Amino acid sequence: LNLFSCISLKDVQLIQPDQNLKLDSKGKIAFDKPEYHIQKNDQILINVSSAAGASMGIMSDFISGGNNTTGGNGVYVREDGAIELPRLGKIKLEGLTIAQAREKIQSEFYKIYEEKGTFIDVNLAGIEYTIVGEASQGVFRASKKNVTLLDAFAQSGSNNIYADLKHVRIIRTDLDGTKQVNVDLTKESIMNSEYYWVQNNDIIVVNPRKEKVWGVGLNPLSVITTVFGAITAIVGVYFFFDRL
Repeated sequence: LNLFSCISLKDVQLIQPDQNLKLDSKGKIAFDKPEYHIQKNDQILINVSSAAGASMGIMSDFISGGNNTTGGNGVYVREDGAIELPRLGKIKLEGLTIAQAREKIQSEFYKIYEEKGTFIDVNLAGIEYTIVGEASQGVFRASKKNVTLLDAFAQSGSNNIYADLKHVRIIRTDLDGTKQVNVDLTKESIMNSEYYWVQNNDIIVVNPRKEKVWGVGLNPLSVITTVFGAITAIVGVYFFFDRL
C-alpha cells in the first residue's frame, strides 16, 4: 500500500500557501519579472498612427511592409540581429529591450518622416512558448505582454492529474545561451520567481509522476483494486501449480 500510495491533494493543487512567499513593503507579492532582450528570429510588431489621417499617405511605403495601426504581421529579426524596413534600411535590435528598440526605431523613423502628430509603438508580435510532456502538448502564442505559467497552462487546456507539478522544467534561451531550471507550481512562492513569467521561446517540460509508471495511484479505489488484483493473480497462480 505504501508503494502504490494514491496521489494526494498536495501533489496536484496549484499555488498552495507557502512560508517562503516574499511580500513587498506594501504587503503585496514581490514580483521578479525579468526584462526581455530581443533575440534573432523574434517577430517585432511596429504600429504607426497619425493625428492627421492625410499625413499617413507619406508613410504608405512603410505601412505596406505589414505594419499598421491594426497590428500587422510584424517583421522578423534576422540572423544578423537586425530588422529591415522600407526606406529606413537595417536597424540592429538584437540585445535591446523593447523600450530601447522603440526609441531606436523612432529615432530612425523621424529622420525621414514628420514627428509632429505621429505616434510609433513597438512590441513583440506575441509570446510564443512550447509545452511538452504530461500536458496538452504544442506550440502556443499569447498576444498579451505579460504571461505567467498559470496563463500558459490555462491556454493549453492542460489538466492531467499524472503531471508532476513539483518538478516542472523551464528551458530558456537568452543572449548568454540556454539554461534550464525546475520549478514547483504547488507552492505559492513560485510567484516570486523570475521563471513564473513566461518569456518568448520558452520550453515548458511537464514530466509524469511515478504513479503513472506503475499504472496506479489515481485514487484510493484504484489502489485497492490494483493491490487485490495482484494478490488474486498470485494466489491463482499458486493454486494452479499446486494442483499439478
